[in-house]
Amino acid sequence: MYLPLLVLTISPLFALQNGDISIDSRVDKSVITIGDLVHYTVEVKRAREIEVTMPELGANLGAFELRDYGLHDPVTEGEMVIERVDYTISTFDVGEFKIPALSFFYTLPGDSTRKELKTQEISIVVESLKPSEAGDIRDIKQPLSFPRDYRKYIIWGSVAFAFLLLMLVSIYIWRRQKAGKGILPQKVEPPRPAHDIALEALSRLKASSLLTDGKIKQYYIELSEIIRRYIEGRYFIIALEMTTFELVEELRMAEIEEENIVMIHDFLNRCDLVKFAKYKPQAEQHTETLDSAFALVEQTKVLYEIPLEDQSSSEIATTSELTPIAEKVQEPTEK
Repeated sequence: MYLPLLVLTISPLFALQNGDISIDSRVDKSVITIGDLVHYTVEVKRAREIEVTMPELGANLGAFELRDYGLHDPVTEGEMVIERVDYTISTFDVGEFKIPALSFFYTLPGDSTRKELKTQEISIVVESLKPSEAGDIRDIKQPLSFPRDYRKYIIWGSVAFAFLLLMLVSIYIWRRQKAGKGILPQKVEPPRPAHDIALEALSRLKASSLLTDGKIKQYYIELSEIIRRYIEGRYFIIALEMTTFELVEELRMAEIEEENIVMIHDFLNRCDLVKFAKYKPQAEQHTETLDSAFALVEQTKVLYEIPLEDQSSSEIATTSELTPIAEKVQEPTEK
């Protein structure tokens, strides 16, 4: 039987000391179920004259997603200053995961050399919500029965299938006629390349008034969705329905170039901070993020060339006649 583990506060504490500076990290729970929130706290205690650089908002949290972020104002205790960062994180995978070590950089008085101080890795066990059935009492087996005559089921099933097929064909013909189209599909132009659609969408977003109207979160939501739709068309991965962590893992399984995966991961993390962590970027960061979206599409797009024997023809080559020259198109990933 499944017994819930009652843990009020579990705080793996880690402290490194170097003169007048120390660091500790802790979580409020080390065993959770899927979707539970974990409060991860990092605290630096330093002398007044020591300068410390805190981790960026996009710090690597491993398999955990950032749900909220809080940077507290420094607190003075005697000759020491205490700075604290709170992360609210969660995950929807089952297993044992680790919060990676976070790096803090500091400089001592009269010494411009940056020194590094790291937190300890913290392990968290994520359990399933479904209890184990290994020890449960199972129902008795149903009594055996004589074989049935399935002929009538086959006959009635065939009649029902034919009726359903006839109904679907009738609905199809009715919708085609209502839309003013012929019964048989007509030849259509090949779909546009995913990068053309993405670049046009980015240009429209750039010309929009979302930023001037103060709709920063909506701006980053649309920016993230443009790139995710591009990834779907480019790599055949359902990016809109995945978290950033799941999407990065799917790209690695599809053997996408690591350089492109890092670019996609960093870009989506920046958007996620605004969408979920209430982070408000500076004005110049809007332009940098949009430029990185353009660069991402330009670097990962597929280029095509018209075969030499067809270049003299006056007809426009279709998508099936084009030969990729930049890189091989990824085959659809089976889900």
